[in-house]
Amino acid sequence: MSMEALQDDRYRPPVTEDCPLFSQRLEEHLIAVSHGEAPNRGRFCGNCYHPLGPGAERCPHCANHPEDGRTPVTIVPDEIMEILRKQRKTESTIVNSFAFLGVLIAVVGGLGVVLGIPYLRDHLLPATIVYAFILLIGVRGLAGFLGGYYGDRIGYERARRNTVASWQAFEATCDTPLDTSKTEPS
Repeated sequence: MSMEALQDDRYRPPVTEDCPLFSQRLEEHLIAVSHGEAPNRGRFCGNCYHPLGPGAERCPHCANHPEDGRTPVTIVPDEIMEILRKQRKTESTIVNSFAFLGVLIAVVGGLGVVLGIPYLRDHLLPATIVYAFILLIGVRGLAGFLGGYYGDRIGYERARRNTVASWQAFEATCDTPLDTSKTEPS
């Protein structure tokens, strides 16, 4: 299985209009910017911040057209980078927590098996072999299953909810007209 096939194997429910998931190209660009490998300059869709080519008339990600919607921008706002950072942190925290829960269950369960069987409790060598076997199978299996299945699903859904809320809050600040009541009259 290729690396690209493994990366596309993440749990991703279908994209709906109300969920501003980052396009793959935008996510790659923001990661490169955060690593210092690319500048935060270019031509980006004014609606979803998907990177645009120099001659692109319509955004390939959201189908935004400059005449109908928002005009292209030259810099992705820092708020968008922060939304992506929070999304990835939420996902990784939940996945890692479930994986460590799997490790903990395997360790405690293995000890329970070794200490619960009288023969193993009295004989160190067989107990060590059985415990090592339980750890080898249990840690890998439970960490992979709990972290890779449940953690990925729950982490993705929670991060998606937070991303939608953050995106909507960001759009509300962008669409708010300037408050002219606080300026002095001339």
